[in-house]
Amino acid sequence: MILKSDAREIPLPDGCFHSIVTSPPYFGLRKYGNSDLEIGTGSVQDYLEDMEKCAKEWNRLLDDEGLLWLNLGDTASGSGGAGGDYNKGGSKDGKPRYRQGETDRAKMQWLNIPHRVVEVFVDCGWLYRASITWDKGMLRPEDLKHARRPGVSSEFIFMLAKDKGHRFYEDQLTERGNVWSFPPAKGRGHLAPFPEELPLRCIPLSTRPGENVLDPFSGSHTTVEVANRLLRNGVGCDIYAEGDDLAWNTID
Repeated sequence: MILKSDAREIPLPDGCFHSIVTSPPYFGLRKYGNSDLEIGTGSVQDYLEDMEKCAKEWNRLLDDEGLLWLNLGDTASGSGGAGGDYNKGGSKDGKPRYRQGETDRAKMQWLNIPHRVVEVFVDCGWLYRASITWDKGMLRPEDLKHARRPGVSSEFIFMLAKDKGHRFYEDQLTERGNVWSFPPAKGRGHLAPFPEELPLRCIPLSTRPGENVLDPFSGSHTTVEVANRLLRNGVGCDIYAEGDDLAWNTID
């Protein structure tokens, strides 16, 4: 089930999901379309305020024993963007440039966006249960001589709960520690495809067959497809979803 909806205001009943597995647009990295509802293209404060709205809305939608799995990467201020890729005839000719958010370009530093977002969720009543380092096994393409620091080969997957009595099926762990190793996704016709391995790991840890899984930033709908394959009821929301708004009565 795919719903055309803003992640900050989803027209579904309270407590109807058993798990949420999602990756919001990373701050300032890309623009997916022309909608004014897009998150991540303004200032850092705008982004954190939007994440606060998401935190409150998702808390409403998740049942009391549910878990949220939140995948986020950081953004550096002062980045020069993607350079010649956007020149006429370049590999990204005609596409929006890399840097979309407003940052202090005089300072070359990481903005610590992932952990600042987690702080927002905690302030909204969520319990911060785990920080998982996703080891991608490959470096992000960049000139390290220009960057003057080690390359980036990881992101975060945060596990957040509404209550300390949340569900957690430890027998479903693929790796028992808080470093998970699997490659990023490729293709799928989306600017930022979600790897199947991420929901394949998170969904069994927090749900049983027949339960409901939400991805509020559905994008290429990977979480929904994986949830359905695992015999859960997958629901995805996206402002750019194709098709009509769907009624909740299609899921028990």
